[in-house]
Amino acid sequence: MTKNVFTKGQQVSLQSRVGLSPRTPTEFTVLLRLPDNGGKPQYRIRNDEQGHERVEQGSNLELIETASSS
Repeated sequence: MTKNVFTKGQQVSLQSRVGLSPRTPTEFTVLLRLPDNGGKPQYRIRNDEQGHERVEQGSNLELIETASSS
């Protein structure tokens, strides 16, 4: 079982930003889990401030700990 399983509404950040524009947001909200890609979970994520959406593999996401999630 993979450890990178996120649920809708969780706040996440990208572990690797290689090849991304410096303007790419750093924090995102998980919108939904997509079908696995080669056995790896992937997610549609969104940054509400900039309206930036993207698809990322779960292995490149990490949960942002908040006061309410600890």
